[in-house]
Amino acid sequence: MRRAAALLLVPIAVLASVPARADGAPAEVRLGVLWPDAGPPVGRQPGADLNAEVLSPALFGPWTALPAWLRWAASPRINLGGSLNTAGATQQAYAGLTWTVPLATGLLHREDGLSIGFSVGPELLGGPGVPRGLDGGPQLRLGAEIGYQVTPRLGLYVLFDHVSGGAMAHEGDSLNDVGVRVGLHF
Repeated sequence: MRRAAALLLVPIAVLASVPARADGAPAEVRLGVLWPDAGPPVGRQPGADLNAEVLSPALFGPWTALPAWLRWAASPRINLGGSLNTAGATQQAYAGLTWTVPLATGLLHREDGLSIGFSVGPELLGGPGVPRGLDGGPQLRLGAEIGYQVTPRLGLYVLFDHVSGGAMAHEGDSLNDVGVRVGLHF
């Protein structure tokens, strides 16, 4: 368990050292609780998942040649993260790219905002709770998230996370999590 916790902290330390870009999305750490088996078949995973994720600053600055409503597409961020199951079932480690689409700003005050995010990348699973068919190397992780930026430094998120072998997976060979997270920008 200590080794897994250390593996979650290493990406945070690495990306925390990356300077924020003044012309793009800042670096961010997201921490939260996820409930496994949010989709069928339900009940294979006991406990909850403690999730930690680090997002790099935007890889590219805003592309001024693109219309404002489309600039998010050219500004992905690298994500590194993982989840530790509180009951010792499936442990997860992942990396990939995240795109954040701003939907609205100034909802309750001048600095807040609503967004949706999409993530894709490889994921490694380990532990006794790995679903049959997902224990043979990297799997495909897809994530979708809705976020509310409370202040420029604090965000609240609801996440849905799906892991499977893609087209090669058998029915039921997937892992779905849903949960809440807090994001801290730096």
